[in-house]
Amino acid sequence: MQPALSFVIIDSDKQSRTAIEEVLKTFSNVRVHDSVTVFQDGLKLIQKSPPDIVILEIKDIERALEEVKYLIAKLPGTTVFITAADKNPDWILRLIRAGASEYLTKPIIAAELIDAVNKVTRFHNQRSGHISKKGTAISVYNPSGGMGTTTIAVNLAATLAAKGENVALLDLNLFSGDVAAFLDLAPRYTLANVTAKTGQIDASFLRSVMVPHSSGVHILNGPVDLGDADRILPEQLQDVIAILQTIFDYTIIDTGGPLFGCNLATFNCSDRILFTTVLNLPALKNAKRYLAAMDNEGFGADKVKLVVNRHIPKDDIRLADAEKVLNTKTFQSVPNAYADARTSINKGKPLVNCYPQSPVTKAMDELARQMMQETRV
Repeated sequence: MQPALSFVIIDSDKQSRTAIEEVLKTFSNVRVHDSVTVFQDGLKLIQKSPPDIVILEIKDIERALEEVKYLIAKLPGTTVFITAADKNPDWILRLIRAGASEYLTKPIIAAELIDAVNKVTRFHNQRSGHISKKGTAISVYNPSGGMGTTTIAVNLAATLAAKGENVALLDLNLFSGDVAAFLDLAPRYTLANVTAKTGQIDASFLRSVMVPHSSGVHILNGPVDLGDADRILPEQLQDVIAILQTIFDYTIIDTGGPLFGCNLATFNCSDRILFTTVLNLPALKNAKRYLAAMDNEGFGADKVKLVVNRHIPKDDIRLADAEKVLNTKTFQSVPNAYADARTSINKGKPLVNCYPQSPVTKAMDELARQMMQETRV
């Protein structure tokens, strides 16, 4: 039997509270502890008997931020859903950063609330051991910079999250990570804070130091200090990735650098490795060397998939030429859209969220679909 989820609803509108309760009644594993009109009344209930989920109506952003931060600090095991009449992008971003898990626009759309509850249910099932199957870890790799590994990792993570998957994004470019910059984040905690607690890490702690992004992805940033990066050990990474797999459906890992140490440990933990390259001679020469080296390490074609980034169909080097040189079929090509990618980075949002009609978005959707098919067989 699935563990039951308890709710407290805080909403000034009786009709809205009733609508939420009607949706929650469709779940067999949900219990509404109480439904109140103001935060102070809800707080008394929450402190007396902490629920799994608080559904909190907001009208003022500054007050809402204080309330969400208070709930997260005092009740780290409680998930907070926000409801608001206005779908304000700035509000959404600030509240997600404060720790809210969902932002639902009023009047509540039943399908959106159901999806949000299902995500929390999956997490609670995994945490309680109700689901024994571990999540999928996917590394995105190229030893050199400039191949688009971070672009692929960020947008693959966002695409999977948009499909309703519970997704973590781990920045393992230990000495030159860009995930936080791509998503306009300044995380308080990083991987270095996690590995410093070797032997004390559990799912609850790991989730508490991750940063939720408005795309639905939870980010664990790489270390800021280069000295901290140098002290991270392969076995520590293996522990972190193993725990992430108990929490998330998918853990996307952005990595680069030499093929030893932490990278080898990461690849041993990964279900798939997306080797990313572009179609120019230096990149293909390097790709040929590293694909051969990875094969020698036991990471063959069943695990390593070739992703060609910034692809221009009529460029000097064609896909067929690259496949012949690399003796590898292209798993997915991603079209060149430099201007869109640059704009998305400047906005701090994944390209797939900024430009839903972009050919890059379509390619990432296909990549996500293939990953889901391959790893859910």
